Amino acid sequence: MFENLKKQIRNPYVFSILTRILMVLAAFAFTVIQARYLGSELKGQVAVVSGYTGITSILFEFGIHQAYPYFKKKNPDRDILPVFLRISLLFLLVNAVVSLAAILLLPLPAKFIAVLVINPFMVYNRVIAYISLVEMPNRKNLIESLAFVAELLLIIGLWLFAPASFVIGVGVIVFKDVVMAVAYTYHWRNKLFLPGDSVKNWIVDVLKFGFFPMLSVLMTTLNYRVDVIMLEGHVADAAIGVYSVGVSLAERVWLIPDAMKGVLVSKVAKGKGAEEVAYVIRICNTVCLFLILGLILLGEVFIRVIFGAEYDGAYQVTLILLIGAVFMVYYKMIAAYNIVMGKQRISFLFLLISVIGNVVANWLLIPKMGIYGAGFASVISYSICSLLFIVYFIRTTKTPLTQMLVLSPSDFKKLKASLTKKTKKD
Repeated sequence: MFENLKKQIRNPYVFSILTRILMVLAAFAFTVIQARYLGSELKGQVAVVSGYTGITSILFEFGIHQAYPYFKKKNPDRDILPVFLRISLLFLLVNAVVSLAAILLLPLPAKFIAVLVINPFMVYNRVIAYISLVEMPNRKNLIESLAFVAELLLIIGLWLFAPASFVIGVGVIVFKDVVMAVAYTYHWRNKLFLPGDSVKNWIVDVLKFGFFPMLSVLMTTLNYRVDVIMLEGHVADAAIGVYSVGVSLAERVWLIPDAMKGVLVSKVAKGKGAEEVAYVIRICNTVCLFLILGLILLGEVFIRVIFGAEYDGAYQVTLILLIGAVFMVYYKMIAAYNIVMGKQRISFLFLLISVIGNVVANWLLIPKMGIYGAGFASVISYSICSLLFIVYFIRTTKTPLTQMLVLSPSDFKKLKASLTKKTKKD
């Protein structure tokens, strides 16, 4: 029995889900304590910094993290890991120099200084974490889950012993990324300087490939974060803080999709195809429906009891965003498949259309409806985005839509078989 349990846990999908559950629980507890510790006004200011950082870190990283699975699949007989690790270090150094120069030479407000301080760490962790995801998905998920726990312990300690401030709020944003980056670097320390290809022989090809994935990730992030940025100046910081809590709760629906997307990238890079994508979508859809039902039934009381009356409006934001939550399951999985298959340009085009719709909807709805208008704008954007990806995937892979809905009886047999078969430890 014990051996069978060990085999099940070693299954990459199972282990990813288990660690993702731990991460979500830790992240949720963190969100609650952070919200109470900072208060809605500081929470709103920190949310704006986080939104800007999400965008700048993508621009400065240039999509090189998504180049790794593509070049690994393209060069199965070559060890390209060391050169990509060195490229990630190069980008850390370049971004640190650029950020320091901007801080010293330009008269910037506090929010933008915070963004520049955080940016190099976010860029480096994005690259080395994605490399680790492809090479060792189980260990990567374990490191990430431990970093979430460390982040939770940090905010608890600050709540108990330190007065809240903008600087502390910003420091907490980058803490988890620094912890993970250090852990990944330590793990790969023996690979960093192995003899092999020179960075200069790869950098041009990597940057060429990374351009469209970078734009695609940028469009994705804008889809998620442009609402917070556009709310600034239209509503009070406290209202943005309330909105960010509602967004955080709605995004808990993506617990399973985010967990399984990472393993899917690894499997597609190693040879799996469209049938695996459809299978994972069916699993995610089924689980997400139960999570949405739970949030609808329990969310209002939960927010009042856990977050406090200061965040009451977050429940309405959550309900609005849940309308579009299931749509994003399709986008997450199909976009991951497209990147590994080298179809980054079409992904960028679909995301660009979605972001334009998002910006226009926010522009029209925020002045009239405030944070609720931002929520409806996100739903519109999510729906456009996912429908475009679904239609393209169906046409190019000849996968029927019925194969991307919910689990069938045969899927449960497949799940059982995958959980009981012998799996290799990564």
